[in-house]
This record gives sequence, C-alpha cells and structure tokens, in this order.
Amino acid sequence: MSIGTKIKEYRTKLGLTQKDLAEKLCVTYQAVSRWENDEVEPSIETIKEMAKLFSCTTDELMGFENNNQIKEENSEAKTTIIKEKVVLGICEKCSKPIFEPDDLIKFEETYHVRRGRSSHKEVRQVILCKECNEKRLENEKIEKEKERKLQEKELKNKRIHSFIWPSLLAALLLVISIIQFVKGNSGAGTFLLILALFSYPFLATMILNNTFVSDVWLEVSTWGFVKMPGVIFTFDFGGIVFLITVKLFLFLLGLALALGSFALATVIAMILSIFVYPYALNKNIKGKELEK
Repeated sequence: MSIGTKIKEYRTKLGLTQKDLAEKLCVTYQAVSRWENDEVEPSIETIKEMAKLFSCTTDELMGFENNNQIKEENSEAKTTIIKEKVVLGICEKCSKPIFEPDDLIKFEETYHVRRGRSSHKEVRQVILCKECNEKRLENEKIEKEKERKLQEKELKNKRIHSFIWPSLLAALLLVISIIQFVKGNSGAGTFLLILALFSYPFLATMILNNTFVSDVWLEVSTWGFVKMPGVIFTFDFGGIVFLITVKLFLFLLGLALALGSFALATVIAMILSIFVYPYALNKNIKGKELEK
C-alpha cells in the first residue's frame, strides 16, 4: 500500500479534510492532495509530524511492516524519498503551481462591484507566475500606448478646430467691418474690426481649453446669476398687479445682470487670450496635457 493511500486512510479515520490536515502541518491543501495522489512524497520531517498526529509509527504510515523490510527494500530498490517542494501559490491565469519566491508575483487589483443602481470599488490581491505577469505588463504597455495615441489624436482635432472656426468668425466680422466702412459707418466698422482681431485668439483659446482662461470666463459669467428677493403683496387686484409688475422688473433685471456678466466675462477673456493663446497653442502642439 502506497504512502499516499495510507495518509488518506489515517486522515479519513480522524475525520479530517485535506484542508484541515494541511493547516495542522502548515502546508497547502494542494500539497496534501498531491501526496494522496502519489504525485510526490512528503519529507521525512513531515512524515514524522503526521505519524504523531495519526498516533502511528512512521513504518506504519509508510506501509512497511518492520525495520528489516525497510532496510531490505532500501537496499534493493535504492529508493529515496523525494523532498517535497512547498507550493507558495497558484497562478490565477494559467493555474500553474508556484514553488519559487522569485516566480511569485502579487499585486492589488481594483475593480467595480455593481449592486442594483449603485456601484463601488473593491481591491483584491492577485497572484500570478512570473511569465503571466510579464504578459500582463506587456498588455498594459500596449493599452497605454493606444490610449496615448487616441489622446494625441483628440489634441490634433482640437488644434484643427481652433484654426478653422476662429478664422471663419474673424473673416465674417472682417467682411462686415469692410461693408460698414464702405457705407460710411466708421464707428461700427472700427468696432467690428477690433472685435475680429480679438475674437480669433479668444475663440481659439476656448476651443483648446488647456489654460485658465476658460475657468475665468465661466466664473465671471456666473456673477450675474443672483437670487432675486421675494415679493410681499396683498391678495387683491392692486396687489396682483403689483406682484406681476415687480416680478417682470426682477426678471428683466436678472436678464440684464446675466447678459452683463456674460459680456464682462467675454471682454476679460478676450484680453487675456491675446497673451495666453500662444502658450495654449504651444502646449497643445507639444502634448503637455498628456504629461499630467
């Protein structure tokens, strides 16, 4: 009877599972399974520990009747007990047992868990062998390169749009300005000419959206959106007329404030864009947004 069969027999008599026996011997349950399947034999020290646990002799555990038989079989067959290699882990990718510490790669993986309409992030530890980990790193490198190329394409599209639309707007304003000069409206023509000159860097900077100008424009634009006070009125014809009149006035006042803040934000952003646009364009061309 093989030692694997003996181990299984004694373990079953004690009512232990492979995992229970593994914990008592400080090994993995895969090691116990391999013993019982006669894939590998436990070390001498492990056999002694199991003999104590099973309350039997090492001879009985190894299937020998007496020491003479042990010596005889050792001399004839010259058998040696294979020193067991401890399984440090199982690769989650290829399911290969890992014996060497240098081949065991551990890292944390973050994944999303969805429950109903809500979701949250969880972190778990992943075990891979050295070969599978190298493949994982190579795949991550390829994915990052793809993502970088996609971002570079988006930056290029932004740059193209920042040339086309501001040019069209500036050209339109310039044509209207020339028409006004021809008609003799020098004031309107001059205003439209200045607007054409300022609109190009302003719109281009807003499209590139890689500087503080967009944030300034949004911040100043919100200044005009204020909460109007409530109105106290009497519930009669005169009071209702008063309420309608005040509400209309407050609406027009709010609209004027909103338009005023929008105009002020645009003027400030236009002035800033004159100086910021070259930097924004250079930043886009060199792809400095990708360095974040």
